[in-house]
Amino acid sequence: MSLSDADAEESVFSGQNDQLVSGKDLEQPTLTNSGDEDEFSDEEDDEEPALRYKRLGGNVHALFEKDTASTLTASERFLVLGTHWGNVIIIDFEGNEVKKWRAHSTTVNSVSVDIDNEYVASAGDDGRVVVHGLYSDDVTIVNYSRPVKAVALDPYYSRKASRRFVSGGTAGQLIMYEKKWFGKSDSILFTSAGPIQTIRWQENLIVWACDEGVQIYNTDQGTRISQIARPEGSPRPDLYTCRLHWKDSHTLLIGWANFVQVVVLKERAQQQSPALGFTGADNDSRPLLYAEVSVMYRTDFIVCGLALYRDNFLVFTYGDHQMIDSITAENDTQIPREEQQHRMRNAPPPELRMIDRNIEEVSSDVLPLEGFQLLQPNDYGLAYCAAHSSSASAKSPRPENEFDDNSAGAQTNEADTWFILSPKQLVSVRPRGLADHVQWLTERGNYQQALADIEEAYRGDGQWAMYRNQIKAAEYQSIGQAYAQILMDGGNTAEAAKVCTRVLPRTNTPEAIEAWESWIFAFAETSSLHEISPYIPTATMQLSSTVYEMVLAFLLTSDISEFKCLVFSWPASLFNAYSVVLAVEDQYEKAASIEDKQSLKEIMAFLYDRLNQPSKSLRCHLELFTDGILSRVRRENLFDAVRDKAELVLCYDDHSLGLDRDGAEVLLQERCESDGVQLLTDNTDAIPCASVVKQLVGVPEHLYVYLHTLLTKDAHLGAPFADLQVELYAEYNPEKLLNFLRISTYYSFDKALEICEERNLVLEMVFILGRMGDNHRALMLIIDQLRDVPRAIEFAKEQNDPELWNDLVMYSRDKPEFIIGLLELGGTHTNPTKVIQNIPPELKIPGIRRALTNVLHDYHLQVELCTDCKHVLEGDCELLSDGLRRLQHQGMEVECDQMCLVCQLPLENMPAGSSNVLAFWCGHIFHDKCILHPDVQLKTQMDSLTSSTNSSSVDVVKRSQHIIHSPADQRRLLMQAKLDRTMMIRQYSPACPVCVEYDQKKMQQARTGWSPAERKDRELTGSSGSAVDIPEQTDLPPMQTLQI
Repeated sequence: MSLSDADAEESVFSGQNDQLVSGKDLEQPTLTNSGDEDEFSDEEDDEEPALRYKRLGGNVHALFEKDTASTLTASERFLVLGTHWGNVIIIDFEGNEVKKWRAHSTTVNSVSVDIDNEYVASAGDDGRVVVHGLYSDDVTIVNYSRPVKAVALDPYYSRKASRRFVSGGTAGQLIMYEKKWFGKSDSILFTSAGPIQTIRWQENLIVWACDEGVQIYNTDQGTRISQIARPEGSPRPDLYTCRLHWKDSHTLLIGWANFVQVVVLKERAQQQSPALGFTGADNDSRPLLYAEVSVMYRTDFIVCGLALYRDNFLVFTYGDHQMIDSITAENDTQIPREEQQHRMRNAPPPELRMIDRNIEEVSSDVLPLEGFQLLQPNDYGLAYCAAHSSSASAKSPRPENEFDDNSAGAQTNEADTWFILSPKQLVSVRPRGLADHVQWLTERGNYQQALADIEEAYRGDGQWAMYRNQIKAAEYQSIGQAYAQILMDGGNTAEAAKVCTRVLPRTNTPEAIEAWESWIFAFAETSSLHEISPYIPTATMQLSSTVYEMVLAFLLTSDISEFKCLVFSWPASLFNAYSVVLAVEDQYEKAASIEDKQSLKEIMAFLYDRLNQPSKSLRCHLELFTDGILSRVRRENLFDAVRDKAELVLCYDDHSLGLDRDGAEVLLQERCESDGVQLLTDNTDAIPCASVVKQLVGVPEHLYVYLHTLLTKDAHLGAPFADLQVELYAEYNPEKLLNFLRISTYYSFDKALEICEERNLVLEMVFILGRMGDNHRALMLIIDQLRDVPRAIEFAKEQNDPELWNDLVMYSRDKPEFIIGLLELGGTHTNPTKVIQNIPPELKIPGIRRALTNVLHDYHLQVELCTDCKHVLEGDCELLSDGLRRLQHQGMEVECDQMCLVCQLPLENMPAGSSNVLAFWCGHIFHDKCILHPDVQLKTQMDSLTSSTNSSSVDVVKRSQHIIHSPADQRRLLMQAKLDRTMMIRQYSPACPVCVEYDQKKMQQARTGWSPAERKDRELTGSSGSAVDIPEQTDLPPMQTLQI
């Protein structure tokens, strides 16, 4: 290997591997026909193949019947085929002819397409290069007179006015054709001693092969970059065509005979001169490139085509090491070519090998192409078509014409594709897609892996993600159901249920519903409904109610926890709740464990709620002690539903307070404040007390709590149960019985006394006997059983019965402690003298002196207190008398427009015979004539005159002597006359008619309300003179006489 002189110093052969690669002993695939397409498949595939082969169909077979292919190239939209008859044919990726023209008179050696897929160039043995426009009538023909073996269009041929292309052939010259301002011109870029075999143009780089090796040319710089010499020991260059493939603009693959090379183009570092201030020897500012062979290895086969697949080499090969050895030997002995061809009449079929970066063969597929026995390595070819890129296709919009309408313009490859060329056959090679992979797995029964790979691809993960559109939903479901059936047959129902959940459709269509129901019935046949039940659809689609009820019926007898979960989570419309609750009730009676009964009761409560049966639902909730259930009763006004569940309500309280646990103690107040008893006592209109008491008779403690709470709210509500409450207090809380006896008046004294006697409740017996009037017996109980002197004295004070005091004194005469108690605590209720007189002379009483001293001291205090009270009373009387006197001396304001309450005339309109107005302290005002008897009126007028004549006062003397002339004297005279007449009228005690009538009506109303016995008692009392009759006129309030 050698480089050009300029690059000799920069050439570096790093990572160069010169190794011999031998093919693996693999089974050769056979060509089979399946439907409309032919595929290469392995008869025994222990390892999944990486590639998929397909013979192109369409009308390409008709083309090969009359002609044979000589060269092939591929673009992202179509294939360009050259034939030995000089035809150039455009075909789509399915083998259908799109366009065809006769470009040459002999064999077409090379074809090329620009990057925009608008122009196709061809070169033939007739010495011509023809560039044909696919979307226009633009045709360029250049004749070089000698056979042209290779041609390459500028990738941007359609975009540049220069219309450049390069070609080369047997003349050994690489010629660039281009249009310039002054016309067309041909430039010789390189001259070789041998023919130019192959040309490839990648962006601004042109690479070609000749006898000297592979040359790389930079069109921007107009210079060759490097020369890669033919590997040492390779066959003559005229025997086998060099195969070139650009991976990208910096990586070139070279396959020449039995050698493979990988060339990498790298940028050369620029060197700057500090003194001169410019870089390198070249004044171009762009960095120069140099070539480096990174990989080179020798094979035991002839390379007919070369490409990259992922990180592997994809090599289209011919022959084996034996053929290589024979070729080498023949080359050394200079055996004539005719004899060599005679030996190659029975040629082996070509192979497509995949070799990894470690130069190890990964796979090898034998391709028995049509007529392979008579074909040589140069008869084969390999064209590469990259996967379609939407951004790339959008760079140059295509005009709409008949070419686009026909076909290939709209076709693209979804993955990288390689096309294998033989004279009579075209085969497409693609990486196996998801559909191929799944088919390979399912044919071998590996449904699990197939399903997993499909789902991974659907998620956009893994190596099959780009092929996820190859598997449709129906196929995915079919594969999944087949795998589920295999699991079912193997008894793995749990995994089968999970698979069904993943693959069965969830669209609300008849087909989806039928699929789900058929699988559910299949699980039912194997008694495995518990496996599929959590996955049955309920929201997006709805199956038959029979299916749901069948599942519930199965789980009710096999898995109550799962049954509960489904009942709670499934919508009410899926099943008949009434039928289910009946089955649950029946199962509840059969359940043995407490946990199952608890779960079934919760389910019943839930279903009763759904059925709108609050009474049954509340019973279950109360038995389950559900949190917040009493709040729900209040919130939803469900008092009627809880009316017959008083015992459960109070048991709910016990559970809330922890009384159902051993050793728990709760105060009565806490029990009375709990939610349940408060609910019952707050809503006695909806939950009658009698109904509650009837239910709680069998649970006395709960009844006691209920009645006590009821008593604290309203004592009258528990009146009918007072006797029962006495017994309950005596049993559960005797300390509160006495208080109840005091505040309640509804219990039976005899019944209460009997209860207290049974339990020897002395204080309560004393109180009851006092209420019954048997004070003596009550006192004896205090004295005999309690021997509590202060309590006995207090009891006597409460009763205020003199005989009871006498009994106490007589009982105490020989008991020192009682004597001392009477003297100290008796106070004014007992006479100390009587107590002392009854003391036997021989009785010794400790503390008698102190007691007597206290009695005398209390007596002196009483005397002083009475004296002080008398002084206070006298002072109050005097003060009140002064006030009354001042009040009576005050006048009463009367308006002239006020009406007389008898004649209904204004006071200023005096009737005949009337001269004054009478006003009572009650506020009623009358004319004097309207209420006074005529005799009394006349008498008071005459007496007034008489009194005014006989008066000995100075004013009277002055009036008789007619010496009063001033207005002040006149006013005094008028006022004196009024006062005199008022005093005279008072002597006859007139009464206010209005007040008298009012009192009579009140008395009449009172008499109508009296019972016959009361009326008789009042009549007897009235006859004895002690009753208060209707007051006479003498008892009415005083009045004033006013002169208007």
